[in-house]
Amino acid sequence: MTGEKPCCAAAAARMVKKLVLPGGFQVDIANLENILKEVADLRLADDEAIKKDLLQRVKIYSYVAPGAEADYSKALLKEYKQQYGNPKRNTGKRGRRPTRKSFKR
Repeated sequence: MTGEKPCCAAAAARMVKKLVLPGGFQVDIANLENILKEVADLRLADDEAIKKDLLQRVKIYSYVAPGAEADYSKALLKEYKQQYGNPKRNTGKRGRRPTRKSFKR
């Protein structure tokens, strides 16, 4: 079912995965695999942006208590990094194509 959008709450319920929050408490998150993939495809620059986007998308399908948002964010980021690591970003000279100025003669 990866890549599919659920048509309704019942379809989303069949796409539920467990997420372990800090402290060991487990919660069910609907559509988690698709959410992680969507955020990975965005190639966001820093952990705070990733956490914010993950939490925002999770809230579409699963209830997140306002007092638990920080715990959910930490657990979502941990799960994201386990599955996708840190996506390669073009942030430095490595990975760029050489320019004329960078060649030494």
